[in-house]
Amino acid sequence: MDLLFSLLVKIIPYIFIGWIFTKLSADSSGGKNAELFVNYFVNFALYLLIPIFIFFAMWSAPLSENITNTKSVIFAVITVCFFGILFALLHSKIFKTDFRDVALPIIFMNSAYLAIPLNTIFFGKDGTFYAIIYNIILTVLHFTFGLRIVSGSLKEIFRLPVLYFAFFGIFLNLTGIKLSVGLLHFSEILSSVTLPVMLCLVGYQIQAVSVSALKKVFAGVFFRMFGGLIVAYIFCKVFNITGVVKGVCLLTSSMPSAVNTYILNKKYDADYSFASSMITVGLVMTLIVIPVVLWLK
Repeated sequence: MDLLFSLLVKIIPYIFIGWIFTKLSADSSGGKNAELFVNYFVNFALYLLIPIFIFFAMWSAPLSENITNTKSVIFAVITVCFFGILFALLHSKIFKTDFRDVALPIIFMNSAYLAIPLNTIFFGKDGTFYAIIYNIILTVLHFTFGLRIVSGSLKEIFRLPVLYFAFFGIFLNLTGIKLSVGLLHFSEILSSVTLPVMLCLVGYQIQAVSVSALKKVFAGVFFRMFGGLIVAYIFCKVFNITGVVKGVCLLTSSMPSAVNTYILNKKYDADYSFASSMITVGLVMTLIVIPVVLWLK
């Protein structure tokens, strides 16, 4: 729990900084300039920052280890995302909103920045490996099926460079080409910069919401975190998955919404305020969910 609290302390201040920036740019001219900057940065993130980050993540992942033992994790990711779609459909029906506005934050979890460190601490080296496999599969699903949902177009999958960078990184990984020391340092610097900036943008989009809107956010967080946990738990029970693999599936499936869900919602004019609120509330709810996961494990 100390690690979890430490991670949240490193994450939430950036969201708060973004929220403060909203207040400072409340005047019309400042607000317009700030919004223009956000729009430019979203495009910069989608076309350069995120693709390069994912490229290095795929290249450096330990794919050659225990590759034959990852089928359970792969099918778990697909199952959790499938039921996430059903949860998002149910959420949109209950609150009478467009499916594309709420889909991504409910379907896709933070499988990297939160999940991998937590799995490493709780489940050791094997936990790290299976968490990385989980993240790779989720990333591919996020920028294919997820992108199709939020953009409404199959062409967008091929217009954004993320998928090409991801598969090129996997190709270099499987061919045995190693990262040089210089590139490794660059990837670490990129990783340390990417998340804080995107979290500031999340905080910038947080707005005062009505009671009904708050209900929508909490319902979304419940579907994302507890819904994901329940689906993963049943999946592990049905297929008799135990040990570290079970722990990784339960923990990662119950993580809050991915920061990239906000980026994509913003890019394609879906409800990015809902996404930012889901991320923020979900991060706090992690303190409640993690003990439940460890008990079920």
